Amino acid sequence: MRTLNYIKNNLLALVLMVGSASQALAGSAAALVAQGDQQWKAGQLVEAQDSFKAALAVESRSLEIHLKLAGLQLSNNDFAASITTYQNAISLDANNVRAWLGLGFSYLHTGKDSLAMAAFQEALRLDPDKKLALQPVLNKLQRP
Repeated sequence: MRTLNYIKNNLLALVLMVGSASQALAGSAAALVAQGDQQWKAGQLVEAQDSFKAALAVESRSLEIHLKLAGLQLSNNDFAASITTYQNAISLDANNVRAWLGLGFSYLHTGKDSLAMAAFQEALRLDPDKKLALQPVLNKLQRP
């Protein structure tokens, strides 16, 4: 009986430690994202990208961090990287309109018009209200 209580107490302590560690990791990811946001605002694009990547190392399944990193890469004309990051975001949530739009613009900037059109069409399927804003781009893509 004494051994069973010892095991229970140690197991409980382990569970509490793991919970505390995961909270600390989530806090560090949030701090890294905030740091990346500040760096981006200050024009420190390489540092911001490093901060977002470090945040992803902590929270690899965070859709929001993927979208921030992809947005930074797109705005920095790193289209190949933004395509990969948007694809990763879509793998986390295939119904995220922002990810599909970002992927579409990334493809558009690399001359992959048919892939851009497919991404935009998926975004419109998910949110038809975006059609008016996208219409000029769609018109351009539909011209021969």
